[in-house]
Amino acid sequence: MLIYFVIFAYGGMVMRSVMEEKTNRIVEVLVSSVKPFELMLGKILGVGAVGLTQFAIWAVTFPLIYLGMGLLFADKLQGMQESMDAGTTADAEAQAETIIMALNSLESFNFTYIIGMLLIFFLLGYFLYASLFAAVGAAMGDDSGEGQSLNLIVSLPIIIGFYLGISVINNPGSNMAVWSSLIPLFSPIIMPVRIIFDPPSWQVILSVVILLVSCIFFIWLSGRIYRVGILMYGKKTTLKEFVQWIFRKD
Repeated sequence: MLIYFVIFAYGGMVMRSVMEEKTNRIVEVLVSSVKPFELMLGKILGVGAVGLTQFAIWAVTFPLIYLGMGLLFADKLQGMQESMDAGTTADAEAQAETIIMALNSLESFNFTYIIGMLLIFFLLGYFLYASLFAAVGAAMGDDSGEGQSLNLIVSLPIIIGFYLGISVINNPGSNMAVWSSLIPLFSPIIMPVRIIFDPPSWQVILSVVILLVSCIFFIWLSGRIYRVGILMYGKKTTLKEFVQWIFRKD
């Protein structure tokens, strides 16, 4: 859920920033000093740095929450133990066992590995989708409503990945879970869900490699669209024109 919301939030931020610069004609001044691809990549990196800062805050906050939960449960366990020593009901004993099982399950997690993989998939997923959002923002005209269909094309895989992730929790070893965690448009959300269930290492490595290659490809693809679309005004863009922009010679 964290990756889902962060990709949506910061990807949308990149798109709105591109649209604002295009609508206000600021981009015409910027491209006189830098290449359009460099401008797009700089915008993605800048917003990504904000996302990394937020990730760093989470990395510090989660261990503190974990320690706080341990202290809270420790007090409760002590109170339950005293109650049981005094001859309490079986309900208190069952609650104590439940808390102990929860703490033991948390201690079995390799949080360093989980947070590290979460960071990798967040970065690669962010760069992939942010480049697509930047391309959509560059292709939109003065009327932002014209680009809603393009925005839906980019947003739909994120939404599908989110709902697939909910199903994967129930059966992380199913064929659907394995294949969806390898598809680059879904893997930034699906694989972090499977990581907790300790999937085979080759599946994790293969997912990262596929996502990395796809990320480079989509950045290149979006750069081809961005360099033309950012200077196009007063015209609704079609999918045919997208293809022409991609294969257009410099």
